[in-house]
Amino acid sequence: MTLAHGQISPERWAVAAIMVALAAPLLAVAGSALGMPLGAGVLVALMIAVLACAEVAHRLPTALDGLRRQHPVWCGLWLLVGLAAVARTAGVAWFMADPEHAQSSAFWFDEFYIRHNCASAYWQAAQLARQGVDNLYDTAHYTGFAGRFKIDEFMYLPQFLLLPQIGIALGGDFVTLRAGWFALEAGLVAAAMLALCHWIGGPAGRRAALLLPAVWVASPVLLTLQVGNFQLAAIAMSVLAMMLFERDRPVLGGALLGFAIFKLFPGLLGIYLLASKRWRAAAWTFAFSLLYTVLLFVWLGSKPFDAFLHYQLPRILSGEAWAFLEFDGLEVVNAINHSIPGLVLKLKALGFAGMSRGVGGGFAWLWTAVVVAMAVLTAQRSPAMSRTERAAAWLALLALAAFRSPFLPDHNGLFAPLWLWSLVAATTLVTTRNVLWLVIGLLALSAVLPFGSIPAPDLFGVFAVSTASQLIGVGLCLWVVLRRPLGADELRDTLPHANGKTHLAPAAVAASLNPISISSEADS
Repeated sequence: MTLAHGQISPERWAVAAIMVALAAPLLAVAGSALGMPLGAGVLVALMIAVLACAEVAHRLPTALDGLRRQHPVWCGLWLLVGLAAVARTAGVAWFMADPEHAQSSAFWFDEFYIRHNCASAYWQAAQLARQGVDNLYDTAHYTGFAGRFKIDEFMYLPQFLLLPQIGIALGGDFVTLRAGWFALEAGLVAAAMLALCHWIGGPAGRRAALLLPAVWVASPVLLTLQVGNFQLAAIAMSVLAMMLFERDRPVLGGALLGFAIFKLFPGLLGIYLLASKRWRAAAWTFAFSLLYTVLLFVWLGSKPFDAFLHYQLPRILSGEAWAFLEFDGLEVVNAINHSIPGLVLKLKALGFAGMSRGVGGGFAWLWTAVVVAMAVLTAQRSPAMSRTERAAAWLALLALAAFRSPFLPDHNGLFAPLWLWSLVAATTLVTTRNVLWLVIGLLALSAVLPFGSIPAPDLFGVFAVSTASQLIGVGLCLWVVLRRPLGADELRDTLPHANGKTHLAPAAVAASLNPISISSEADS
């Protein structure tokens, strides 16, 4: 059926509705953080979504028109995944705006996750810094509660305190900071995902965009956003920075990466920049890191830096900062630890002899050498890579560097491999076998296990599932880094039919269902 000029098809209305419905909960939480009553914030967010829906639908590609008749199964599957993403996002957003509604959280059944929020550490450390305490890293400061949430221990570099300090300076309490940080981080991650698809462009970018609802709905994304860990923001900022460097915008890229490296693992991209002789990008990254350091020093003085250098840094180097991993009764913590050094503690918990803290430290430094070598190798191969390959390599390097941490909970560690999965899937030949492997990979990379008390006899199953998920994530990242660059995205829109003819592949259908308009590489 041919539509009149300017008429919007039901398909484009449906896709636009999913897009604005995903954005609306984030806007409502942002309004709550700014002091707006939750009910009013929801109404305002819905009004904005309704007003924006027609404009979004109008801008969507006309290739969507009629697809519900041509490919009803694929359209129905995409719509179901999109609706699930909307429902889970709305639930988490409600909990973030009002901590009393834990029943709507991502893991409502797990007592730990409804009482844990990493932003409590950021808020507490910022308060301590404002009070001028001598050692804001002293664990004795992190024993209380912020409402229903146990105050987490602050373990970041001092410069990270700039973010919560801004929130407190604007008059925010912990509940406000928690809600505001959720809206900011979720918006940043969503923007980075869409921007990466736009930068890749062409069929690969369109297919990667289509897969974003499947990534977003997965527990590693929504649960990590719920607990407020900076991991997702650091990865998103790093990817945005690398895209900006590619577009010859080193100042803005340096501003993003220069802050992200205070999470430490994104610093591997600095080695990548140096090895690829991106001197301006590396220089601006260093300059902004220095600027942030000076700003915090002027704002809070030298005490946070003294405390880090003389108290926290020795604890990090010795492993004492993660001594809790060796406590009796916390075997489940080791079970969900996705770090490479954490494999040592997993073996220890399963009864293997000789698995000491020193052995774990040796594994950590060995892995450090491996990831540095991977960064140098990737930098040397980068000129021969397509945009999809380069983007995948950045995500793989970030994930491999994060695996070096002594403690990396599964929800944190699986995000970058899960995002990487979408890029691999977007450039994979669609066959029954490949689709099966991609589905298995998606399920494995979405396998966040409960943190609550698990009886000892059941721990082996938790260890097995968690370790399998971890090894699949590590294996995917290593494969992406070590594979030979093709220099062009291997995209096939047709598959051979049994009678020798060709038919439209599911990947081609997926490309036409892309919910955003993406230019080709030549247009960028």
